[in-house]
Amino acid sequence: MVGSFLTGDESGTLPANDGVYGVYSASTVYNYHPDQDAWGQIPASGIAGTFGAGSCGEFLAIGMLGGVLDQTATAGTITTLTTNRTVVRDLEGCRIRVLSGAGAGYDGTVASNTIGANAVITVTPASGTAFDASSSFRVWSGSLWFWNAGSSAVGFSVYDRATNAWTAKSVTGMPTAWGTHGQLVGTGSAKGPFDTGTSSGGNTSTTLNHTGKSWLANAWTNAQLRITGGTGAGQVRTITSNTATALTVAAAWTVTPDATSGYSIEGNDDFLYLLGNASVILYRYSISGNAWTTLSPATARAAAPGAGFSADWIHGVTDADWSGAQGKLLLQSGTYRQNGRYLYSFRGGASATLDLYDLAGNTWIAAGTAYGNAQETFSTGSCSVEFAGTIYLMKEATGRIFRFDVARHALEPWTTNVYPVSTAVEGDKLAVVAYRDGATLIPFLYHLVHSRAELQRMLVIG
Repeated sequence: MVGSFLTGDESGTLPANDGVYGVYSASTVYNYHPDQDAWGQIPASGIAGTFGAGSCGEFLAIGMLGGVLDQTATAGTITTLTTNRTVVRDLEGCRIRVLSGAGAGYDGTVASNTIGANAVITVTPASGTAFDASSSFRVWSGSLWFWNAGSSAVGFSVYDRATNAWTAKSVTGMPTAWGTHGQLVGTGSAKGPFDTGTSSGGNTSTTLNHTGKSWLANAWTNAQLRITGGTGAGQVRTITSNTATALTVAAAWTVTPDATSGYSIEGNDDFLYLLGNASVILYRYSISGNAWTTLSPATARAAAPGAGFSADWIHGVTDADWSGAQGKLLLQSGTYRQNGRYLYSFRGGASATLDLYDLAGNTWIAAGTAYGNAQETFSTGSCSVEFAGTIYLMKEATGRIFRFDVARHALEPWTTNVYPVSTAVEGDKLAVVAYRDGATLIPFLYHLVHSRAELQRMLVIG
């Protein structure tokens, strides 16, 4: 079906391998269980708009109980947090963090939970401080975000796995007509930290210093800073700028960090980016604020994305050149190798053009089109997914799958879908599921075959 898409948990964060969703219409949404190789329908979204070309979505590892990012307990002990949510599934093994209030800085795992109204979450290990009604927390239990197309109205909603419920979200300020290919991209922290350390002290109400660092100026703008230990633990802020040794955040600290404060620089749990609609315009959604911003890049995209364009956040390149943000290695003119900083977008429209968007600089990279083996073009039905620094791209209805090696900046042939592929239609139809075997992630690439019922699975090796 035109506009249908597949999305799933690439992070391996969820304890169950069932964070895969196929969206076929506003009322037909399926949850795929790879372990059983079986589909089960979830509730209809009730979303506004008309499903078709331009509909798109993203799966985030972070949960949205009650449709909101941060939860506040109503009571607690050193091992329990009582909620005002109706939880209908077992969350055992999900990550849980306390951001503020009693027990702030706690980072643990859900050991068990009650089912039903006012669910009680039991955590492990025990907290050193009892939780109470001041404890604000997040659970990484999974959520599906759905942007719905339309000729005179659009819709935006989120499905929360823990509560099995949809929540409508704002479309204020967004186009009312959205009818060509779209891409929704998240930048969640579940993909891992980009840099860590301990503050050297001397912080202000909106800064954190680490004199041992040599960051490139403003390299971490729009990333997320989390205090992982010591004074101020648990606090999460968006970074607005940085010098070589200091980070500035958007909102003042509730408790100012000091020289005991450990920190982590991560993907931003609060942001989603929306591209497409045959337009160069780029939108950013704030999950906590339930509000859209129309971004104004310093350099606009050179041309609008066309049919079959892609958009992938680059966050997991394992090459050592991509770690940290020291600005030592030039990738292209004005572009530095750095995990978490870029969206890579093949422009589609029967072109071979690759555009790069710099999240930190809020700009499109003028030299972003140059890459190795740039002969293949992508058009209607092409789709992509990123895993561990590699972008996998399905080319239209050809069955041919390519991989773009981000570290080597080159497009390579990867494999061919053995199933016959029917008429290519718009919609992202690739997803990666990363099975966890101890500390090892074993990724499989899934392809929802165009205009057919088959779902193909391929083991990702190398």
